Amino acid sequence: MKHFENDIQTKLEKILIKYDLSPEEFSFLHYLYDQYDSKASLLEIKDSLHLSSAAVSRMAVRLENKPCKPIIRYHSNENQKEVCLQITQSGINHFKETAKIVDEALQESFASKDFSELRDMILATNLH
Repeated sequence: MKHFENDIQTKLEKILIKYDLSPEEFSFLHYLYDQYDSKASLLEIKDSLHLSSAAVSRMAVRLENKPCKPIIRYHSNENQKEVCLQITQSGINHFKETAKIVDEALQESFASKDFSELRDMILATNLH
């Protein structure tokens, strides 16, 4: 199981590098993309991704500085101290393009003979 998981992780990292994203940055954009209005506070992102405040801040800066400018930072209207982030249209386009390739890679991995054999072995073990 661990071998299969590592293979998938490695495959996804290689794909994401081509799109100038780390797995954590991809998750960050995914979270923003999934929000109703495509925005969230740093605190919401921190809690959702289970990262430290410092890690979220560093990641936000890295994303803000990427050539496609996938996110913008602003202060909440309700609380000027609260820092919020919103995914931009170019960020949405970049995320969708990347997500399509990631989904294809995952589908390929889970459709593989190796995964089927692993699944069957796990199911057989759980039945005994």
